[in-house]
Amino acid sequence: MPRSAESKRRKSVITWTRERLEQYIANAVEENLTLEYKRANSLGKADGKKADIVKHVSAFANSSGGVLIFGIAEFDEQDKRHLLQRIDPVNRGEFSKEWLEQIIQSIQPRIEGVNIHTVAIDKQRNAGCYVVEIPKSHTAHQARDHVYYKRHNFNVLPMEDYEVRDVMNRRKHPRLAAAIQAVRNPDGKGNILVKLTNTGPVLAKSYMVDLEVPINLGGSISVEEPAYLDHRDGKYYYAFRLGQNLTRMPLFPDSSVMLRREFSTGVTVRGLDGSLLQSMEHASVTVYADEMPALRASIPGEDIIRGWVEIGESRRNSNL
Repeated sequence: MPRSAESKRRKSVITWTRERLEQYIANAVEENLTLEYKRANSLGKADGKKADIVKHVSAFANSSGGVLIFGIAEFDEQDKRHLLQRIDPVNRGEFSKEWLEQIIQSIQPRIEGVNIHTVAIDKQRNAGCYVVEIPKSHTAHQARDHVYYKRHNFNVLPMEDYEVRDVMNRRKHPRLAAAIQAVRNPDGKGNILVKLTNTGPVLAKSYMVDLEVPINLGGSISVEEPAYLDHRDGKYYYAFRLGQNLTRMPLFPDSSVMLRREFSTGVTVRGLDGSLLQSMEHASVTVYADEMPALRASIPGEDIIRGWVEIGESRRNSNL
């Protein structure tokens, strides 16, 4: 992707204002995998304070990216932890945006695309909040203590060796997100739909989806060939694959493809002895693309006939 296009995509789509931060507090927006709040005293000239900033920013980049807000205080009480109490503005004269940026730039390797927004709270006292937007990175970043960190729920934890390797390989294999839906039409037909989206910067030259679909999706169905009827623990499903068409067009970054297989409704599925077959309850989906780790999901059949079900993005550990 050209650098200009990449920079444009990284540009913040949120306007950070005092009113927005106060709305976060009023709505009790809790910390999560991609959002964390820090009091004003989290910024400091001591080495330990600087190291903590680097630790948290690098953990965001190594995981899913996110937003780190300096200048919001949470309750101290144990039962209210992670709930917002008030704005706790930073002394911008002592801790400038440029100072914070310099600390963040000390992360190795440097994280590209970090945006620091200043939100004025008290202009006379030169006090405000810093909102740091951190993109999900395409390599692993090391903190000052030479440890690689990740985010897990509300915590920042050291990464396992395989997790570091997975993150470092983000540029080497495609990253796909997938969604599945089953659509029943009034004409007695329907479609199993799988949408694949290339969310990474690497071309997906080859891709394939393995499916095990219950024989009952809002009523018994018969899946168009090629597909075969199989069972597990006495419960039946249709097994088939979806993949590239005859032109074998690759899946380019930031592009999507819709894969489909038709099925018939209003049918009765029986065994060789004429008995009615019991349906498996869940649909199993496995997505393969080049060298990326397989993306797997087990989804209740009743969910995929209600609408699109997001499967997620390919990764070995869901917290990366």
